[in-house]
This record gives sequence, structure tokens and C-alpha cells, in this order.
Amino acid sequence: MKNISILGSTGSIGIQTLEICRKLENLNIIGLTCNKNTTLLKKQIKEFQPDYYWTNRKNINFQNSKLKSPTNIATDPNLDILVVATEGLSSLKPIIKSLEESKVIALANKESILCGAELIIEKLKMYSGKLIPLDSEPASVKGILSQTNKKPKKIIITASGGPFRGHKFNMLKHITPDNALNHPTWKMGKKISIDSATLMNKAFEVIECSILFNFPVDKIEVILNPSSNIHALVEFNDNSFIAASYPPDMKIPINEGLNYPEFKNNGIYCEFQKEKLNGSDFEPFKPSDYPVFELGLKYGKRRGSWLVALCGADQAAVELFLNKKIQFTDIPILIESVLKSHKEETDLNINNIYRIYQNTINNTYDLARV
Repeated sequence: MKNISILGSTGSIGIQTLEICRKLENLNIIGLTCNKNTTLLKKQIKEFQPDYYWTNRKNINFQNSKLKSPTNIATDPNLDILVVATEGLSSLKPIIKSLEESKVIALANKESILCGAELIIEKLKMYSGKLIPLDSEPASVKGILSQTNKKPKKIIITASGGPFRGHKFNMLKHITPDNALNHPTWKMGKKISIDSATLMNKAFEVIECSILFNFPVDKIEVILNPSSNIHALVEFNDNSFIAASYPPDMKIPINEGLNYPEFKNNGIYCEFQKEKLNGSDFEPFKPSDYPVFELGLKYGKRRGSWLVALCGADQAAVELFLNKKIQFTDIPILIESVLKSHKEETDLNINNIYRIYQNTINNTYDLARV
């Protein structure tokens, strides 16, 4: 029996994780947290009867479950796997503390690995904890690499192209949030849906794969796969390929993460002929068609405090767009304006990371009001 806690149980990934837990008798929920959706959290607590819960809302109490902070939930002695399914940077401290307790973390939060890369890698080296990515692309790369001892030469991650594939970015001025949230193949939360529409999400994944697999950014490519049935490919030094192929269903990589340390093949990972990359299932990816992707990669490659500022500026820009304060095409303009004024910092302890992130969010909002 594995004891599971979920930070962000009421979001898209959290809900899908619980769907899997309903079907697997070897998974036991001991902790659940949410931001504000206490109505759904109450239903989850009633069904799964966790020992502990946490919410941002004050004066909320649930019978038979004790209030406990996310950090304490993440370091509970009985915990086997911590699923991190929150948005933003709120879970970085629980992740760091959990790794110090040598826990297994199933991670579906990009901001934490991007902003806290140095701290997380340090803790992974110092302790025996493990980090298992749940996002389909890095999860697929990890699964592919687990199938062979061959040395990778190139990592290829796929993108559907989002709801505006084939459209010129400068023609998307009057796009509404509803338009941008209407992803053609995935059903996701609002923040990641907008990042997928701008392709910032793909820039984040390139950097994430570079961090997770200690792999050069310039050897990670992006290709369009509009069906989202191929999630990643790896080319090896003998020129062979292995692809991760499965429908666009997040429960598949989540299930893999919950079954760590086993990465079952189940037909997901298969040999792939390079010639198929020129077939009808794929389209060339032109970064110039996606200025937000180019911007994300430009600053993301600098790592350190640049990545923290990039995540903060993107968080704020997406919020402003969703709240109809800026237009879709303003997103890259606003982000770059904020990043141009960023002063690099080298002391990235956890308090400084949180400060840089929040200050960048505040600066982005201030600039949007000018």
C-alpha cells in the first residue's frame, strides 16, 4: 500500500489523480490540499477520508480530518508519494522539505522546477528522494530513457500548436480568453491552457527537460503533432528512435508516476522510424510563428533569477489576459518589458526566489496599468 498526498487536489491534475486512486487498491490518500475550492475539497475528504487537509480559506474545518500545513503534509513520516498539482510557486517550500525527507515527488508544477532548479537538484544529490515529472512531455522522455541504456543524442518534444495553429500571431489581437482556453486536444486548467495557446508552455518544457535530464537546450527540439498522440521522441547515438505514443490523456503519465519505480511499457514506448517525422502526423515547428515561445526560450536559457522572473511575468500576464485587462497579443510585449528591467541575482535561496517571483508579478501589474 502506497500513501499518497496531493497538493492541489481540486485542480485538473489533482482530480485526475484521484480518479486513478479510485481504481487502484494499492493507493491510500492521507493528505489533500486546495486553494479556495472548499466545496469540492469537502466532497473529496468525505470520499477518501485523508488524515490531513489544508486550504487557504480561513475557519474551515472538516470532521475526521486534521488541518495541517502543506509543508507538514509533504514531510509526513507515513507519506510515500507527494503529488504536486498546484499552480504558481506556492509548493516550492513543501517540495524542498519533502526531498530533504527523501520522499518521492510526482511533479505537475512547472514553476517549482524552473524557479527552484538549483535547490531541487542539490536536494536530489544530497538525499535519496526522487522527482517524477507528470507533464506528458517530460514524463514521456523519462519513460523512454528508462527503456534503454543507450545514450541519447537528441530529445524531441511535441506540441499540438494550440488553438491558433496556422494563424499569424499579430492577427490574434481580438482573441478572447474563451477562444484561448479552447484547446483542440487537451482539457487543462486555465493557466496552462493559456500557456499552451501562446506556446510559453513549450518553452518551459524545453527548459524543464534540460534541467531534469541534464541535457543541452540546443539538443532539444520541438515538432508539431496536431493530434497530440506522440508526446516525445528520443534519438540515440546509434541513430535509432524511441517514441512515447498514447492518446492525449493526462491519466496515463499520472498513472506512471503513481506506479514509480516501475515504468511499464504497455505499448506506450515503441521504436520509431525517422522518416515518419516527415509524414502527415507531423508539421515543422517555426519558432518565429510563436513570439512567446521565442521569448520564453531566450530568457529561460539564462536560468537562475531570469527563470524566476520569467515565470512571475508570465503568471501575471496570463492573469491580466484572463481578466480582460490586456489583449492576447500584449502578452509577449508585457513580459519582455518586465524582463528587460530585471537585474540578475545570484543568491537564489528559497526566500529570495519567492521575493523575486512576487516582485516580478507586482512589476508586471504595475507596468500594465501605465
